Amino acid sequence: MGAKLFLNILYNLGIILCAVLIYWSFNHHRYDWLAAGVFIIIITVVLKIRLAKEVRALQKKQSP
Repeated sequence: MGAKLFLNILYNLGIILCAVLIYWSFNHHRYDWLAAGVFIIIITVVLKIRLAKEVRALQKKQSP
């Protein structure tokens, strides 16, 4: 469970860093970086949702 918590923290950091990248690239008219940031943030959110579902399933299995 500790590894899943660490992975969740990494996903959160990835989302935050990509949000900063999107903001920076929009202000500097770097639309190639903007597209990459949006793509990465979408993938990170999907992986985070999958992780949350997996943790919920583990919690249901462990509860009596």
